[in-house]
Amino acid sequence: MTKRFGVVCMQLGERAGHAFTRQEMRQHMDYVCEMIDWAVDQFSLHSPMGVKLIIGPELSCYGWQSFSHRELHEKFAIEIPGEETQRLMEKAKEYNCYVSPGSILERDPESSKHMVFNTQVLVGPKGVAYRYRKVQPWWSHEPSVSPHDLLPAGYDTKKYPLFPVVETEVGNVGGWICYDSCFPEIARQLALNGCEIFLGSTAWMDPYGRPPIDVWKTTCRARSIENMAYGVYTGSGCTVSCLFSYPGSGGSCIVDFEGRVLAESPGPGESLTHAILDIDALRDHRKHTRLNNFLAHLRIEAYDYLKVKKCWTPQAQFKDLEDLNFNEADEINCKEIERFWSEYYGEKVTVPRWRPPSWSKP
Repeated sequence: MTKRFGVVCMQLGERAGHAFTRQEMRQHMDYVCEMIDWAVDQFSLHSPMGVKLIIGPELSCYGWQSFSHRELHEKFAIEIPGEETQRLMEKAKEYNCYVSPGSILERDPESSKHMVFNTQVLVGPKGVAYRYRKVQPWWSHEPSVSPHDLLPAGYDTKKYPLFPVVETEVGNVGGWICYDSCFPEIARQLALNGCEIFLGSTAWMDPYGRPPIDVWKTTCRARSIENMAYGVYTGSGCTVSCLFSYPGSGGSCIVDFEGRVLAESPGPGESLTHAILDIDALRDHRKHTRLNNFLAHLRIEAYDYLKVKKCWTPQAQFKDLEDLNFNEADEINCKEIERFWSEYYGEKVTVPRWRPPSWSKP
């Protein structure tokens, strides 16, 4: 049988956002599970294999509830596997599919300190298929810890691969989160790790996530084109009232391996966006096209910038992190920007230190 199957962008709306109590967290998971039910109910008859992949947006379940890493770690971040992934596994098993709620704040159970990762998790009928910890947090507005910061401190990449790809019956799947889409190295690494279907989760907000800037759709299409890969890219539909401090732009779209937009959401707000993917068509294209065969044509030895340019400095001290707030994160951010561009241009660069009033609140 041809491997043609349905995929759904599960763009959550007003019932998502920040969950500050255990009751609210359960209600949010109820909402995610309800949307999974609707995705299968609405679209399961549209393809021979039914709906096989459902992907939600960044920070989909519980939002980002605090300016303090310590408080996030102690009160709100979850462990993987855990209660949430168990509920998702039950849904995946019920519908014989793979489900990602998008990303969620993850507490590292092996750390006695207070590291919090922004993690995209994919769950299948047998449990957690992969977890991807965001490599490129949107500093300084999103100062989660990147695994890259911890590499000099002995981060275990065998146990927690930086760019995991899982083999499923409908193709090889990997993913990224929001700002990651602006860094082609991530998608390229996933593709060279075997990925055929990119799962993207974002909370891009106005004005960046809509025309004329339209960062999410533009970069995701480029990543699919460059790597000859399908992309199922889901945005947040939350308004400013439920996911501070900008309104979500929506922008969910499904893209084929040549960059065609197969389907897209009409804008922000709650929506389900569906398309049919054909993994055999992708593999045939990769194996036989002689034009625009980007992966086969890549002259990788010609590029040395990853070795010779000193960009973001890993923050190994985060391994012993007791707390981190937006102001502290922004100071690190400013110093890194100043160092890079001062070296680049050969003259002193100073970044303004103005910060939003909300960052001074507890």
